[in-house]
Amino acid sequence: MRYFATRIPAALITFVLGVTAANLLGYVGLFGSSDERDVLAVEREYVRAHVDRDVDALDRVLADDFSMFGGRVTKEHRLALVSNPLFAVTSLKTDDVQVVVDGGHAMISGTARLTGSFRGREFNTPRYGYTRHLVKRGGRWQIISCEFTVPW
Repeated sequence: MRYFATRIPAALITFVLGVTAANLLGYVGLFGSSDERDVLAVEREYVRAHVDRDVDALDRVLADDFSMFGGRVTKEHRLALVSNPLFAVTSLKTDDVQVVVDGGHAMISGTARLTGSFRGREFNTPRYGYTRHLVKRGGRWQIISCEFTVPW
């Protein structure tokens, strides 16, 4: 009986310390590397620029060779859409955002839902997956392409 009386409290203390240490390590890992933080800042700016119709900010975060939909949409097309008074993004909410940085290349993936209006008619997209590819040029990260997946 005495054996269990000393082992159980020791096991509980060890368990609590282990869980606390794991949570602290996870908390520290949330901040990631400097490049990961910079890539996430570009992601936030990309989302904000759409909602705020900030064409200048979008111009900064999109690379000159940016493309979507297999090259059918270029940077110029994207900037024209955001500046179009008939198109407005009300909300662009992202979830499950993950960042992978490999040297001068990075990838952001997650899920999103877009609400807005076009020609006075409101729209809501279903939740969709996205991947943005970024490159580091001249010391700053820029988005070079976007890909989307829609669950069926």
